[in-house]
Amino acid sequence: MENLEKVRSLYETIKDRFYFGDELLICQERYEPVALFGLITLILNGKELIFGGYGSGKTTSSERLSSLVKGLPLEFVQATTISGHPEQTEEKIKATLDLAALQKEGREVVRWRVVPFAPVVIIDEINRLPVGKQSMLLNEVERNIWNWRGETIIFKEKKAFFATINYQDLGTTRLIPPLLDRFDLAVETARLHPIRKRFVRRGIDDKVLSHRELSKKMLDFVLNHNKTEEAEKVVKYIEKVSEEFKKELEKRLKEEGISVKIPTREEMEEIREEIEHISVSDDVELFLDYLGQEVYCQKGLQKDFSRCGGCHYKNYICADIYSISHRAEQSLFRYAKAMAWINGEKEVTLEHLQAVFPYVLWHRASISDERIAKVRETEKETGDAFYALNEIIKDVKKRWEEHRDYQIEAYLALKSGDTKTVIDLAERIDHPFFKALKQGV
Repeated sequence: MENLEKVRSLYETIKDRFYFGDELLICQERYEPVALFGLITLILNGKELIFGGYGSGKTTSSERLSSLVKGLPLEFVQATTISGHPEQTEEKIKATLDLAALQKEGREVVRWRVVPFAPVVIIDEINRLPVGKQSMLLNEVERNIWNWRGETIIFKEKKAFFATINYQDLGTTRLIPPLLDRFDLAVETARLHPIRKRFVRRGIDDKVLSHRELSKKMLDFVLNHNKTEEAEKVVKYIEKVSEEFKKELEKRLKEEGISVKIPTREEMEEIREEIEHISVSDDVELFLDYLGQEVYCQKGLQKDFSRCGGCHYKNYICADIYSISHRAEQSLFRYAKAMAWINGEKEVTLEHLQAVFPYVLWHRASISDERIAKVRETEKETGDAFYALNEIIKDVKKRWEEHRDYQIEAYLALKSGDTKTVIDLAERIDHPFFKALKQGV
Protein backbone atom coordinates (compact mmCIF):
# COMPACT_ATOMS: atom_id res chain seq x y z
CA MET A 1 0.00 0.00 0.00
CA GLU A 2 2.92 2.36 0.66
CA ASN A 3 4.03 2.18 -2.99
CA LEU A 4 0.48 2.85 -4.16
CA GLU A 5 0.18 5.89 -1.91
CA LYS A 6 3.47 7.24 -3.25
CA VAL A 7 2.35 6.83 -6.86
CA ARG A 8 -1.07 8.36 -6.29
CA SER A 9 0.56 11.31 -4.51
CA LEU A 10 2.99 11.66 -7.41
CA TYR A 11 0.06 11.69 -9.87
CA GLU A 12 -1.67 14.46 -7.91
CA THR A 13 1.55 16.49 -7.93
CA ILE A 14 1.93 16.08 -11.69
CA LYS A 15 -1.72 17.00 -12.33
CA ASP A 16 -1.75 20.04 -10.05
CA ARG A 17 1.77 21.36 -10.55
CA PHE A 18 3.28 20.28 -13.88
CA TYR A 19 0.47 19.67 -16.37
CA PHE A 20 -2.69 21.76 -16.62
CA GLY A 21 -4.62 19.70 -19.16
CA ASP A 22 -8.39 19.24 -19.27
CA GLU A 23 -8.65 15.75 -20.77
CA LEU A 24 -10.86 13.32 -18.86
CA LEU A 25 -10.75 9.59 -18.18
CA ILE A 26 -13.22 7.94 -15.82
CA CYS A 27 -12.32 4.58 -14.32
CA GLN A 28 -13.77 4.30 -10.82
CA GLU A 29 -12.39 7.83 -10.35
CA ARG A 30 -11.79 10.88 -12.53
CA TYR A 31 -8.30 11.03 -14.04
CA GLU A 32 -6.35 13.31 -16.33
CA PRO A 33 -5.13 10.80 -18.96
CA VAL A 34 -2.03 12.69 -20.18
CA ALA A 35 -0.73 12.91 -16.60
CA LEU A 36 -1.89 9.43 -15.57
CA PHE A 37 -0.64 7.47 -18.58
CA GLY A 38 2.57 9.49 -18.68
CA LEU A 39 3.24 8.39 -15.09
CA ILE A 40 2.30 4.76 -15.82
CA THR A 41 4.51 4.74 -18.92
CA LEU A 42 7.49 5.94 -16.87
CA ILE A 43 6.85 3.27 -14.23
CA LEU A 44 6.44 0.44 -16.74
CA ASN A 45 9.18 1.74 -19.04
CA GLY A 46 6.57 1.72 -21.78
CA LYS A 47 6.20 3.64 -25.03
CA GLU A 48 3.70 6.47 -25.52
CA LEU A 49 2.65 8.76 -28.36
CA ILE A 50 1.25 12.20 -27.60
CA PHE A 51 -0.90 13.85 -30.27
CA GLY A 52 -1.90 17.50 -30.28
CA GLY A 53 -1.76 20.89 -31.90
CA TYR A 54 1.24 23.20 -31.98
CA GLY A 55 2.34 24.46 -28.58
CA SER A 56 -0.14 22.32 -26.64
CA GLY A 57 2.49 21.12 -24.15
CA LYS A 58 3.22 17.69 -25.62
CA THR A 59 7.02 17.80 -25.40
CA THR A 60 7.36 20.03 -22.33
CA SER A 61 4.94 17.91 -20.31
CA SER A 62 6.86 14.75 -21.26
CA GLU A 63 10.12 16.37 -20.21
CA ARG A 64 8.74 17.54 -16.88
CA LEU A 65 7.15 14.18 -16.05
CA SER A 66 10.34 12.36 -17.00
CA SER A 67 12.47 14.69 -14.91
CA LEU A 68 10.27 14.26 -11.83
CA VAL A 69 9.57 10.52 -11.97
CA LYS A 70 13.01 9.39 -13.15
CA GLY A 71 14.90 11.84 -10.91
CA LEU A 72 16.79 13.56 -13.74
CA PRO A 73 17.64 17.27 -13.98
CA LEU A 74 15.34 18.87 -16.52
CA GLU A 75 18.25 20.10 -18.66
CA PHE A 76 19.60 16.55 -18.95
CA VAL A 77 16.21 15.32 -20.20
CA GLN A 78 16.05 18.21 -22.66
CA ALA A 79 19.57 17.46 -23.89
CA THR A 80 18.56 13.90 -24.77
CA THR A 81 15.33 14.87 -26.56
CA ILE A 82 15.54 13.92 -30.24
CA SER A 83 14.23 16.40 -32.78
CA GLY A 84 12.28 14.83 -35.61
CA HIS A 85 13.13 16.47 -38.93
CA PRO A 86 14.03 15.32 -42.47
CA GLU A 87 17.78 15.82 -41.96
CA GLN A 88 17.96 13.68 -38.83
CA THR A 89 20.44 10.81 -39.06
CA GLU A 90 21.49 7.75 -37.08
CA GLU A 91 24.86 9.39 -36.47
CA LYS A 92 23.24 12.41 -34.80
CA ILE A 93 21.05 10.20 -32.61
CA LYS A 94 23.13 7.14 -31.79
CA ALA A 95 26.87 7.46 -32.20
CA THR A 96 29.80 8.88 -34.10
CA LEU A 97 33.36 7.80 -34.87
CA ASP A 98 36.34 8.95 -32.80
CA LEU A 99 38.03 11.12 -35.43
CA ALA A 100 41.35 11.27 -33.54
CA ALA A 101 41.64 7.47 -33.49
CA LEU A 102 40.60 7.30 -37.13
CA GLN A 103 43.13 9.89 -38.32
CA LYS A 104 46.09 8.88 -36.16
CA GLU A 105 45.71 5.11 -36.03
CA GLY A 106 43.27 4.31 -38.82
CA ARG A 107 40.96 2.57 -36.32
CA GLU A 108 37.20 2.93 -36.18
CA VAL A 109 36.30 3.59 -32.56
CA VAL A 110 32.58 4.10 -31.90
CA ARG A 111 31.68 6.91 -29.53
CA TRP A 112 28.07 6.72 -28.42
CA ARG A 113 25.91 9.80 -28.06
CA VAL A 114 24.12 10.59 -24.79
CA VAL A 115 20.69 9.39 -26.04
CA PRO A 116 21.32 5.61 -25.77
CA PHE A 117 22.27 5.97 -22.09
CA ALA A 118 19.30 8.13 -21.08
CA PRO A 119 16.69 6.37 -18.86
CA VAL A 120 13.95 7.99 -20.94
CA VAL A 121 13.98 9.15 -24.56
CA ILE A 122 11.66 11.78 -26.00
CA ILE A 123 11.27 12.19 -29.75
CA ASP A 124 9.84 15.60 -30.60
CA GLU A 125 7.61 15.67 -33.72
CA ILE A 126 8.41 12.12 -34.74
CA ASN A 127 6.14 12.42 -37.77
CA ARG A 128 8.57 14.89 -39.35
CA LEU A 129 10.98 12.00 -39.86
CA PRO A 130 10.71 10.74 -43.47
CA VAL A 131 9.35 7.21 -43.89
CA GLY A 132 12.78 5.89 -44.83
CA LYS A 133 14.31 7.12 -41.55
CA GLN A 134 11.58 5.89 -39.23
CA SER A 135 12.75 2.28 -39.47
CA MET A 136 16.07 3.17 -37.83
CA LEU A 137 14.20 3.48 -34.53
CA LEU A 138 12.34 0.15 -34.52
CA ASN A 139 14.87 -1.94 -32.57
CA GLU A 140 15.70 0.86 -30.14
CA VAL A 141 12.09 1.67 -29.28
CA GLU A 142 11.06 -1.93 -28.72
CA ARG A 143 14.08 -3.58 -27.11
CA ASN A 144 16.46 -0.80 -26.01
CA ILE A 145 19.13 -2.42 -28.16
CA TRP A 146 21.35 0.09 -29.96
CA ASN A 147 23.34 -0.82 -33.08
CA TRP A 148 25.76 1.31 -35.08
CA ARG A 149 28.57 0.36 -37.49
CA GLY A 150 28.86 -3.18 -36.19
CA GLU A 151 28.81 -2.33 -32.48
CA THR A 152 25.87 -3.05 -30.19
CA ILE A 153 24.81 -2.04 -26.69
CA ILE A 154 22.20 -4.33 -25.13
CA PHE A 155 20.84 -2.66 -22.04
CA LYS A 156 19.50 -4.91 -19.28
CA GLU A 157 16.36 -2.83 -18.74
CA LYS A 158 13.94 -1.33 -21.19
CA LYS A 159 13.56 2.43 -21.13
CA ALA A 160 10.56 4.71 -21.41
CA PHE A 161 9.94 6.33 -24.79
CA PHE A 162 7.73 9.31 -25.55
CA ALA A 163 7.10 10.66 -29.02
CA THR A 164 5.06 13.73 -29.89
CA ILE A 165 2.99 14.16 -33.04
CA ASN A 166 1.46 17.31 -34.47
CA TYR A 167 -1.64 16.79 -36.55
CA GLN A 168 -0.98 16.42 -40.27
CA ASP A 169 0.41 19.41 -42.17
CA LEU A 170 2.65 19.93 -45.19
CA GLY A 171 5.82 19.10 -43.24
CA THR A 172 4.70 15.81 -41.73
CA THR A 173 4.55 12.21 -42.91
CA ARG A 174 2.52 9.27 -41.67
CA LEU A 175 4.28 6.91 -39.28
CA ILE A 176 4.89 3.46 -40.70
CA PRO A 177 2.60 0.80 -39.13
CA PRO A 178 5.49 -1.23 -37.59
CA LEU A 179 6.64 1.87 -35.68
CA LEU A 180 3.11 2.80 -34.58
CA ASP A 181 2.61 -0.74 -33.32
CA ARG A 182 5.63 -0.45 -31.06
CA PHE A 183 4.01 2.32 -29.02
CA ASP A 184 1.88 0.94 -26.19
CA LEU A 185 -0.68 3.70 -26.24
CA ALA A 186 -1.43 7.20 -27.47
CA VAL A 187 -3.03 10.21 -25.79
CA GLU A 188 -4.27 13.55 -27.10
CA THR A 189 -3.92 17.02 -25.61
CA ALA A 190 -7.34 18.69 -25.60
CA ARG A 191 -8.89 22.13 -25.35
CA LEU A 192 -8.32 23.97 -22.08
CA HIS A 193 -10.85 25.36 -19.60
CA PRO A 194 -10.70 29.21 -19.46
CA ILE A 195 -9.33 29.21 -15.91
CA ARG A 196 -6.61 26.68 -16.72
CA LYS A 197 -5.79 28.71 -19.81
CA ARG A 198 -4.87 31.59 -17.49
CA PHE A 199 -2.29 29.42 -15.72
CA VAL A 200 -0.82 28.33 -19.04
CA ARG A 201 -0.57 31.91 -20.27
CA ARG A 202 1.52 32.75 -17.23
CA GLY A 203 3.72 29.71 -17.80
CA ILE A 204 4.41 26.67 -15.64
CA ASP A 205 7.29 27.28 -13.26
CA ASP A 206 9.54 24.24 -13.64
CA LYS A 207 12.66 25.69 -11.99
CA VAL A 208 12.20 23.15 -9.20
CA LEU A 209 13.24 20.46 -11.72
CA SER A 210 16.26 22.40 -12.96
CA HIS A 211 19.92 21.81 -12.12
CA ARG A 212 22.22 23.10 -14.85
CA GLU A 213 25.48 22.28 -13.10
CA LEU A 214 24.49 18.68 -12.40
CA SER A 215 23.19 18.28 -15.95
CA LYS A 216 26.50 19.45 -17.41
CA LYS A 217 28.39 17.13 -15.07
CA MET A 218 26.24 14.18 -16.19
CA LEU A 219 26.62 14.99 -19.88
CA ASP A 220 30.39 15.38 -19.52
CA PHE A 221 30.66 12.03 -17.71
CA VAL A 222 28.71 10.23 -20.42
CA LEU A 223 30.72 11.77 -23.24
CA ASN A 224 34.01 10.92 -21.49
CA HIS A 225 32.99 7.27 -20.99
CA ASN A 226 31.00 6.57 -24.13
CA LYS A 227 32.79 3.55 -25.56
CA THR A 228 30.82 0.34 -25.83
CA GLU A 229 32.83 -1.42 -23.13
CA GLU A 230 32.06 1.38 -20.64
CA ALA A 231 28.27 1.26 -21.09
CA GLU A 232 27.61 -0.48 -17.77
CA LYS A 233 29.71 2.10 -15.94
CA VAL A 234 27.68 4.95 -17.44
CA VAL A 235 24.38 3.28 -16.56
CA LYS A 236 25.45 2.81 -12.93
CA TYR A 237 26.56 6.44 -12.73
CA ILE A 238 23.22 7.77 -14.04
CA GLU A 239 21.31 5.48 -11.65
CA LYS A 240 23.32 6.79 -8.68
CA VAL A 241 22.82 10.44 -9.65
CA SER A 242 19.12 9.83 -10.24
CA GLU A 243 18.53 8.41 -6.76
CA GLU A 244 20.34 11.36 -5.18
CA PHE A 245 18.44 13.92 -7.27
CA LYS A 246 15.09 12.38 -6.30
CA LYS A 247 15.87 13.33 -2.69
CA GLU A 248 16.77 16.84 -3.82
CA LEU A 249 13.47 17.14 -5.71
CA GLU A 250 11.50 15.99 -2.67
CA LYS A 251 13.27 18.62 -0.58
CA ARG A 252 12.60 21.40 -3.11
CA LEU A 253 8.93 20.49 -3.44
CA LYS A 254 8.53 20.36 0.33
CA GLU A 255 9.76 23.95 0.47
CA GLU A 256 6.83 24.78 -1.83
CA GLY A 257 4.45 23.03 0.55
CA ILE A 258 4.16 19.88 -1.57
CA SER A 259 4.84 16.63 0.29
CA VAL A 260 5.67 13.86 -2.15
CA LYS A 261 7.86 10.77 -2.10
CA ILE A 262 9.33 9.73 -5.45
CA PRO A 263 9.69 5.92 -5.63
CA THR A 264 13.28 4.73 -5.62
CA ARG A 265 14.66 2.45 -8.29
CA GLU A 266 14.04 -0.59 -6.07
CA GLU A 267 10.50 0.56 -5.30
CA MET A 268 9.83 1.03 -9.02
CA GLU A 269 10.82 -2.59 -9.55
CA GLU A 270 8.49 -3.65 -6.74
CA ILE A 271 5.65 -1.67 -8.32
CA ARG A 272 6.23 -3.34 -11.70
CA GLU A 273 6.13 -6.74 -10.03
CA GLU A 274 2.93 -5.87 -8.15
CA ILE A 275 1.31 -4.75 -11.41
CA GLU A 276 2.50 -7.86 -13.24
CA HIS A 277 0.88 -10.09 -10.60
CA ILE A 278 -2.54 -8.43 -10.87
CA SER A 279 -4.95 -11.15 -12.03
CA VAL A 280 -7.34 -10.85 -14.97
CA SER A 281 -11.06 -11.61 -14.58
CA ASP A 282 -12.77 -14.34 -16.59
CA ASP A 283 -15.01 -11.76 -18.26
CA VAL A 284 -11.98 -9.86 -19.55
CA GLU A 285 -10.57 -13.05 -21.07
CA LEU A 286 -13.96 -13.98 -22.58
CA PHE A 287 -14.44 -10.52 -24.08
CA LEU A 288 -10.96 -10.49 -25.62
CA ASP A 289 -11.49 -14.00 -27.04
CA TYR A 290 -14.73 -12.80 -28.64
CA LEU A 291 -13.27 -9.54 -29.95
CA GLY A 292 -10.12 -11.24 -31.23
CA GLN A 293 -12.14 -13.46 -33.56
CA GLU A 294 -14.57 -10.75 -34.68
CA VAL A 295 -11.75 -8.53 -35.96
CA TYR A 296 -10.53 -11.18 -38.45
CA CYS A 297 -11.66 -10.84 -42.06
CA GLN A 298 -13.78 -13.87 -42.98
CA LYS A 299 -13.01 -13.55 -46.71
CA GLY A 300 -9.28 -14.10 -46.47
CA LEU A 301 -6.11 -13.36 -44.54
CA GLN A 302 -5.46 -10.02 -46.24
CA LYS A 303 -8.17 -7.51 -45.32
CA ASP A 304 -9.51 -5.01 -47.84
CA PHE A 305 -12.20 -2.61 -46.60
CA SER A 306 -13.52 -2.21 -50.16
CA ARG A 307 -14.94 -5.75 -49.91
CA CYS A 308 -16.91 -5.04 -46.73
CA GLY A 309 -19.95 -3.37 -48.33
CA GLY A 310 -21.79 -6.53 -49.35
CA CYS A 311 -20.22 -8.84 -46.79
CA HIS A 312 -22.37 -10.92 -44.47
CA TYR A 313 -20.26 -9.67 -41.52
CA LYS A 314 -20.28 -5.96 -42.44
CA ASN A 315 -21.82 -4.95 -39.10
CA TYR A 316 -18.96 -6.50 -37.12
CA ILE A 317 -15.71 -4.90 -36.05
CA CYS A 318 -13.84 -6.51 -38.96
CA ALA A 319 -15.43 -3.85 -41.20
CA ASP A 320 -14.32 -1.03 -38.89
CA ILE A 321 -10.69 -1.67 -37.95
CA TYR A 322 -7.93 -3.42 -39.85
CA SER A 323 -6.38 -5.49 -37.08
CA ILE A 324 -5.49 -5.87 -33.41
CA SER A 325 -1.87 -6.96 -33.22
CA HIS A 326 -0.32 -9.26 -30.62
CA ARG A 327 1.68 -6.26 -29.35
CA ALA A 328 -1.57 -4.33 -28.90
CA GLU A 329 -3.05 -7.10 -26.76
CA GLN A 330 0.10 -7.23 -24.64
CA SER A 331 -0.02 -3.44 -24.17
CA LEU A 332 -3.69 -3.72 -23.26
CA PHE A 333 -2.91 -6.26 -20.54
CA ARG A 334 -0.04 -4.22 -19.08
CA TYR A 335 -1.91 -0.93 -18.91
CA ALA A 336 -5.21 -2.48 -17.76
CA LYS A 337 -3.28 -4.14 -14.92
CA ALA A 338 -1.66 -0.81 -14.09
CA MET A 339 -5.09 0.84 -14.11
CA ALA A 340 -6.41 -1.78 -11.68
CA TRP A 341 -3.34 -1.33 -9.46
CA ILE A 342 -3.72 2.47 -9.41
CA ASN A 343 -7.32 1.96 -8.24
CA GLY A 344 -6.19 -0.38 -5.47
CA GLU A 345 -7.79 -3.45 -7.07
CA LYS A 346 -6.39 -6.99 -7.20
CA GLU A 347 -8.05 -7.96 -10.49
CA VAL A 348 -8.52 -6.43 -13.93
CA THR A 349 -12.22 -5.99 -14.69
CA LEU A 350 -14.04 -4.94 -17.85
CA GLU A 351 -14.14 -1.39 -16.48
CA HIS A 352 -10.34 -1.20 -16.42
CA LEU A 353 -10.11 -2.83 -19.85
CA GLN A 354 -12.65 -0.50 -21.42
CA ALA A 355 -10.91 2.54 -19.90
CA VAL A 356 -7.55 1.83 -21.55
CA PHE A 357 -8.81 0.15 -24.75
CA PRO A 358 -9.17 3.25 -26.95
CA TYR A 359 -5.81 4.65 -25.83
CA VAL A 360 -4.05 1.40 -26.72
CA LEU A 361 -5.73 0.91 -30.09
CA TRP A 362 -6.76 4.12 -31.83
CA HIS A 363 -3.32 5.08 -33.17
CA ARG A 364 -2.51 1.68 -34.71
CA ALA A 365 -5.79 -0.05 -35.55
CA SER A 366 -6.35 1.63 -38.97
CA ILE A 367 -10.02 2.57 -38.73
CA SER A 368 -12.05 2.44 -41.94
CA ASP A 369 -12.92 5.66 -43.74
CA GLU A 370 -16.61 4.75 -43.55
CA ARG A 371 -16.52 4.54 -39.76
CA ILE A 372 -14.56 7.79 -39.46
CA ALA A 373 -17.12 9.51 -41.71
CA LYS A 374 -19.91 8.53 -39.30
CA VAL A 375 -18.39 10.53 -36.44
CA ARG A 376 -16.70 13.39 -38.31
CA GLU A 377 -19.56 15.87 -37.80
CA THR A 378 -20.25 14.82 -34.18
CA GLU A 379 -19.35 17.35 -31.48
CA LYS A 380 -16.67 15.77 -29.30
CA GLU A 381 -13.69 16.48 -27.05
CA THR A 382 -11.32 14.10 -28.87
CA GLY A 383 -10.07 13.46 -32.38
CA ASP A 384 -12.19 11.52 -34.89
CA ALA A 385 -10.15 8.29 -34.68
CA PHE A 386 -10.19 8.11 -30.89
CA TYR A 387 -13.92 8.81 -30.71
CA ALA A 388 -14.70 6.26 -33.42
CA LEU A 389 -12.62 3.57 -31.72
CA ASN A 390 -14.36 4.19 -28.41
CA GLU A 391 -17.77 3.80 -30.08
CA ILE A 392 -16.63 0.64 -31.88
CA ILE A 393 -15.59 -1.01 -28.60
CA LYS A 394 -18.96 -0.13 -27.04
CA ASP A 395 -20.74 -1.79 -29.99
CA VAL A 396 -18.70 -4.98 -29.63
CA LYS A 397 -19.32 -5.08 -25.89
CA LYS A 398 -23.10 -4.97 -26.47
CA ARG A 399 -22.88 -7.94 -28.86
CA TRP A 400 -20.64 -9.83 -26.46
CA GLU A 401 -23.05 -9.32 -23.56
CA GLU A 402 -25.79 -10.98 -25.65
CA HIS A 403 -23.52 -13.93 -26.47
CA ARG A 404 -21.58 -14.26 -23.18
CA ASP A 405 -23.65 -17.14 -21.74
CA TYR A 406 -23.45 -19.05 -25.02
CA GLN A 407 -19.69 -18.45 -25.08
CA ILE A 408 -19.35 -19.98 -21.59
CA GLU A 409 -21.57 -22.90 -22.63
CA ALA A 410 -19.39 -23.49 -25.68
CA TYR A 411 -16.18 -23.47 -23.65
CA LEU A 412 -17.61 -25.87 -21.07
CA ALA A 413 -18.75 -28.18 -23.86
CA LEU A 414 -15.33 -27.99 -25.48
CA LYS A 415 -13.67 -28.82 -22.15
CA SER A 416 -15.89 -31.88 -21.63
CA GLY A 417 -15.47 -33.09 -25.19
CA ASP A 418 -19.07 -32.35 -26.16
CA THR A 419 -18.38 -31.39 -29.77
CA LYS A 420 -22.04 -31.67 -30.76
CA THR A 421 -22.97 -28.73 -28.50
CA VAL A 422 -20.10 -26.67 -29.90
CA ILE A 423 -21.24 -27.34 -33.47
CA ASP A 424 -24.89 -26.64 -32.62
CA LEU A 425 -23.99 -23.30 -31.05
CA ALA A 426 -21.85 -22.33 -34.04
CA GLU A 427 -24.73 -23.06 -36.42
CA ARG A 428 -27.27 -21.27 -34.24
CA ILE A 429 -25.17 -18.16 -33.45
CA ASP A 430 -23.74 -16.61 -36.57
CA HIS A 431 -20.57 -15.10 -35.13
CA PRO A 432 -16.85 -15.58 -36.00
CA PHE A 433 -16.01 -16.68 -32.45
CA PHE A 434 -18.32 -19.71 -32.58
CA LYS A 435 -17.28 -20.38 -36.15
CA ALA A 436 -13.64 -20.57 -34.99
CA LEU A 437 -14.54 -23.00 -32.19
CA LYS A 438 -16.38 -25.21 -34.67
CA GLN A 439 -13.36 -25.30 -36.97
CA GLY A 440 -11.23 -26.40 -34.03
CA VAL A 441 -13.34 -29.52 -33.46
